[in-house]
Amino acid sequence: MYIFKKQDKDFRNLTNEEINFLKSQGCSSQSWEKILIKNVDLSRIKDVQFHGKIKINALNGMVKYHKKVKLLASINRATLINVYINGNVYINNVGRFIENYKIEKGVIIENAGSIYMEGKSSFGNGVETSPIMEGDGRSVKIFYRLNSHIAYLVAMYRHEKVMREKINALIDEYTRQKTRRFGKIKKYTQIINARLIKNSLIDPYATIENTDEINNTTVISTKECPSYIGTSVILKDSIVLKGAHIVDGTVIKKAFIGEGVKLGRQFSCEDSLLFANCEGEHGEMFSIFAGPYTVTHHKATLLIASHFSFFNAGSGTNQSNHMYKLGPYHHGFMERGCKTGSNSYILWPSHIGAFSTVIGAHYDNVDTSDFPFSYITEHGYHQTRLIPALNLFGVGLSRDENKWRDRDRRKGDKKDLIIFNVFSPYTVSKIIKSEKILEEIKKENKNNDKDFLTYKNMIIKISSLDKYSKRYSIAIDLYLHNKILSYIENSKNIDEIIKNLQYNEDTVFEKWIDIGGLICAKQRVDNIIKDLEDDKINDIKSLTEKFENIYNIYSEDEKSWVMNTVKSRYNINDINKETIKKLLEDHKSLLKEAYNIFYKDVEKEYDISKMVSSGIDDKTVMEKDFEAVRGTVNDNTFVIKYKKDMENKIESINNIINIL
Repeated sequence: MYIFKKQDKDFRNLTNEEINFLKSQGCSSQSWEKILIKNVDLSRIKDVQFHGKIKINALNGMVKYHKKVKLLASINRATLINVYINGNVYINNVGRFIENYKIEKGVIIENAGSIYMEGKSSFGNGVETSPIMEGDGRSVKIFYRLNSHIAYLVAMYRHEKVMREKINALIDEYTRQKTRRFGKIKKYTQIINARLIKNSLIDPYATIENTDEINNTTVISTKECPSYIGTSVILKDSIVLKGAHIVDGTVIKKAFIGEGVKLGRQFSCEDSLLFANCEGEHGEMFSIFAGPYTVTHHKATLLIASHFSFFNAGSGTNQSNHMYKLGPYHHGFMERGCKTGSNSYILWPSHIGAFSTVIGAHYDNVDTSDFPFSYITEHGYHQTRLIPALNLFGVGLSRDENKWRDRDRRKGDKKDLIIFNVFSPYTVSKIIKSEKILEEIKKENKNNDKDFLTYKNMIIKISSLDKYSKRYSIAIDLYLHNKILSYIENSKNIDEIIKNLQYNEDTVFEKWIDIGGLICAKQRVDNIIKDLEDDKINDIKSLTEKFENIYNIYSEDEKSWVMNTVKSRYNINDINKETIKKLLEDHKSLLKEAYNIFYKDVEKEYDISKMVSSGIDDKTVMEKDFEAVRGTVNDNTFVIKYKKDMENKIESINNIINIL
């Protein structure tokens, strides 16, 4: 009988006695001399066929199997072809074979079909996808270290040919370095009931369970942020980052799946990039740049040939990118924070401004980029009506701003560098432009006796121009005043206040952009492009560090923009005691005015018309039934929080006024 002794210091061949013992265990090989072992208990190897070069190290301990259950590390009923097992593993019942793979300690492979390499593979690195536009017009090569900012540069700055070629060369070099003949299944991975894994690399602590196919793909996973690939998933030519959760028959081809992404319920996507914390269920994505927090949860929702970010798709949302002339070349751009209502339709090309809501069908190419926080609705027969500023101060906006940080599923280092703020130099500079445009429109239409005016294929109600303009003005002033308060609220005297309001006048940037969730001055990105062109950036690490520097300096750049805007907007030459006091007094009035608008918006949800589904069997108790379920407007958690925030700010303002 074979007796295991843990004494091997180096890999060695099997002895004749050990070969005969393995044969008695149901094992076979045509070349026993190609098998090398080290600290292996051969009694744990049963019914295994060996082909080619085999190395097994330290098969002698236990493997964590399920919760607190541990099993003896062992290999049972499997065919191994050119396999290196490095540590205690549990391999049981492989239907066909495992070929050309390195398997690390703690791995469980049970009831698998085929796991093999066929020729060389880059494991999805270097695969060319077609986001935003079908075909190769805005193509992006995916790789493990891709983030939303690099992808945005490559996809949206096509006119910067040298920059794009330099980035693609860096990606090609990275891909070359990652190309291997052997695949890896890294430590503590679990592969259970998986039908086919081919030319793929699986990172530590990943779980692949009841999966149909993973082909030419990298699955990144860590202990603190593991990835899960579940039932009937098909995953081809893709990169999946840590914390991904892909289940329920999801079909993915030529896609980049970012950190914390959740996909399920027969969702499908192809030629798309999905960055941090995106979610997809039921529907379909094709040629999509899905910036952080792009969410689609409904059946019959098609997202095609466009850019989204912090987006929420209503059921039946659809777009058209094919005019049946030159091909499907049209594409759209929806800035951060947009939403679509049920059965909304947009004809591409169109450009929808930040934090806008699209309702109904729109058969003209529309551009609302000058009017963020708006409603775009269907009016009459195939007309598009623009209602500027309607989303400002709404309860929905307040809810959005709070939820995104709370729903960040990423742990450890984060590839996508996200500025979550709803109000920033990016959005507020657009509002300032909106304010000016509305003033010009009012002057041009002061004698217009019609109900609506036409602006860029859209109609705007003339009688409401003052209301739209007023809302934008309040939003601008409130943002600027809130920032000033944040700079000085901990000051102890006037000298400290003035010091805390100082800023770098050499870094006042006028143009701001949102580059894959990272809000920054455009000049900062232009500098990166120039550094790439001048060969000052020669590797991916240096490129990502440049974006990290922009992210880290955001608050400083924002302060310079805010203070410069405050001076120009309020005609302030010098920051002194009187100007500060006036700004603070104005701030209190703005806070109260904004709260009143917000409160009225919430009140609509408690209107009698919203109670019609309450008190079904006795309408005399309708209001009581509604209140029992929804409470009153003053019980609303968002109202309570908004009011508390306002009161805290007013208290801080009064404290500062007292030390002036």
